[in-house]
Amino acid sequence: MGAFLDEYNQPKIQITLEGHRTERTIDAIIDTGFNGDICLPISTAIELGLELWACQTTELADGSLKTDLVFIGRAALADQPMTDVEILLTESEDALLGTAMLLDYKLEVDFAKRAVKIDRSVNLETDSTESTES
Repeated sequence: MGAFLDEYNQPKIQITLEGHRTERTIDAIIDTGFNGDICLPISTAIELGLELWACQTTELADGSLKTDLVFIGRAALADQPMTDVEILLTESEDALLGTAMLLDYKLEVDFAKRAVKIDRSVNLETDSTESTES
């Protein structure tokens, strides 16, 4: 699904983003410590023409709190359909993909083989092959 390890051993995935002005495909770091959808560099958000939606308080890894502007855009992982997403901004040059975008997926990172694998998860609740004996 377009996932890979970069030269710094960071797992990344290609995502397509859409705003009011344009659409763009970028490589985003898969950040399992970020439970939101997407965090983008300010310059990318401006280029896309994202719509301001809300403000929220975010707790950082060090426990400190900060107020973030939340923007609305559309995004897709690899060949998946576009969906509405909440986007935070960063002064960093790196885009982040959070766990909220991966809730329906299984993520595997094999650092020794330099491989990242993302597959749609199988919903075990719909598996009708299980039976119960009394």
